[in-house]
Amino acid sequence: MARTLAITDRFFELWSLLEFLVSSPCSCSDGIFSCSRTEPIFRFAINAYCRAGKLDDAVVAFDSIRKLINGKPSVVLYNILINGFLKFARNDQAFELYNRMIRDRVKPDVFTFNILLSSYCRNSQYGLALDLFKEMKEKGASPNVISFNTLIKIRKFHRAKKKGLGRVGSEEMGRGGRKKKEEKKKKKEKKVKIQG
Repeated sequence: MARTLAITDRFFELWSLLEFLVSSPCSCSDGIFSCSRTEPIFRFAINAYCRAGKLDDAVVAFDSIRKLINGKPSVVLYNILINGFLKFARNDQAFELYNRMIRDRVKPDVFTFNILLSSYCRNSQYGLALDLFKEMKEKGASPNVISFNTLIKIRKFHRAKKKGLGRVGSEEMGRGGRKKKEEKKKKKEKKVKIQG
């Protein structure tokens, strides 16, 4: 039910469901621990709120699940909310939540770091992205293909800036090799015409 409400953007009904879950916990829960099906319901809700830009509602849902499970939410919930903040350019809140995650002793995973790396790159903060990559390795998260592709983009942007080209668009980055080959081919054709 929560998934259907989240997918169809029926936020009022979704909020009502969350309030019900908070006010009357599942009877299958053992003592202070909540039902294992509670967190996925909140995950759908938080994701839907973030997707729709309703970040304040997402934060309230996040705080509710924290209280409900009497502990720390999973890294997935943190990632969803961090990504939501960054998607809507609320970078300060995203990094505050990341720091809170560290304080709560929730271990960031490769997805957490990739979300943050991508944000630094979009905002031309390449030095911070490299520092974060080092932190990623220190915290035991193994970089994946996305991590390395992000670093390659950083390197290309740095090279372009050193050469005085300014910001290189992603389209130019993708065909940089073809462009050089076409230029060489044109030069050869000119030489052949001059010689012939």
